[in-house]
Amino acid sequence: MDIKELGPIGAELTNLDLTQLSKEDIPHIRQSFLDYSVIVFRNQNLNPIDLKNISRLWGKALIHPVFKGIENHPEIIEIRNYGEKYHTNAHWHSDVTFEECPPDATLLYSLEVPEEGGDTLFSSQYLAYEDLDMDLKSSLSGKLAIHSNIGVLMLSGGDPKDAKTVEHPIFREHPETGKKALYVTEAFVKSIKDLDSAESRRILDLLYKQASKEEFIYRHKWSNGDLVVWDNRSVQHYAEHGYGDATRTMHRLTTSGSKPF
Repeated sequence: MDIKELGPIGAELTNLDLTQLSKEDIPHIRQSFLDYSVIVFRNQNLNPIDLKNISRLWGKALIHPVFKGIENHPEIIEIRNYGEKYHTNAHWHSDVTFEECPPDATLLYSLEVPEEGGDTLFSSQYLAYEDLDMDLKSSLSGKLAIHSNIGVLMLSGGDPKDAKTVEHPIFREHPETGKKALYVTEAFVKSIKDLDSAESRRILDLLYKQASKEEFIYRHKWSNGDLVVWDNRSVQHYAEHGYGDATRTMHRLTTSGSKPF
């Protein structure tokens, strides 16, 4: 296994067939995941069972709380192109932060991708935290953000009355690396607890800009057979469109996590 760094975040792991991993490969893959937050495997040929087997390196494969999985594999969501009008991931976010225990890892595997468009951007929230103004860090230390699933509920045709909220720290400590990361996501955060609405919005706008600074980002240009795995505890991502009605089909799953602290 060889490692090629990709930018301020991310690494490509080469000379690996993920369907034939050795016992020696596994700790190196897991450590690379912690070191680089985003790891890329090119030229893989994975069926749904393979994908679920690989996901066990990071935990139990989860069933999404809102979106239905594919037949016989409820943990795997198929992401398909229904045109830019219906593109739902054009915002910076960490996955499923509206749960008490959001997933640790997300796996995204490309089955068929267009020649142009459809890049996914990944931003290091370690770097976002490290670069944050010290006075703002101090003032927000220990504060909580309120996350809600109302957006995905409405997107999936659910009843907004069933929406739930959960509180997570604005700065999250990674349970394995001990490093702190910015942990607010525009997709799911509604407010900062114990601040009035105007001040909450002002600070969140600052934090969202901080989370997606260009110098923290790796841009992934997809090819068929790519598997990208990222650490949902320290990464936000953004899915671009820009490929019209071209075919783009991906398989996605997440793994079990723990309560942020």
